[in-house]
Amino acid sequence: MKLPLQIVFTTLTLFFSGTVVVGQDHADRRDSPQFNEHDQQVAHDWYNKHQNNPPAGFRTQDRFSPDQESRLREGAVLDGSLRNKVHTAPRDLTRQLPPPPPQHRYVALRNHVDLMDKGYNVKAVIHLH
Repeated sequence: MKLPLQIVFTTLTLFFSGTVVVGQDHADRRDSPQFNEHDQQVAHDWYNKHQNNPPAGFRTQDRFSPDQESRLREGAVLDGSLRNKVHTAPRDLTRQLPPPPPQHRYVALRNHVDLMDKGYNVKAVIHLH
């Protein structure tokens, strides 16, 4: 009878310790959101499929000048001229990415997929060109 209790205890310990680690990883991503390699691959694959008929935010005329490109980086706050060029990222793309943290959204901005908060603070960027 002692052996099954040890197995149950060990199993529960492993289960709950694994749950804590997963929970911490999820919380860390919300506190400091970043795109990982999988997210970048998803965005590039999506972009390649839609190059012939790109939606707003991904069209040729939506490309940045070198000056604008230099201003789009993680940690930047978009100024008024760039805020006017923000488009909601296409739903078929965002469904393939992890849910954004609360008060954040995915946007399409001049051949980039960005994660930003409601104050236009850029949290993460995927460059697609």
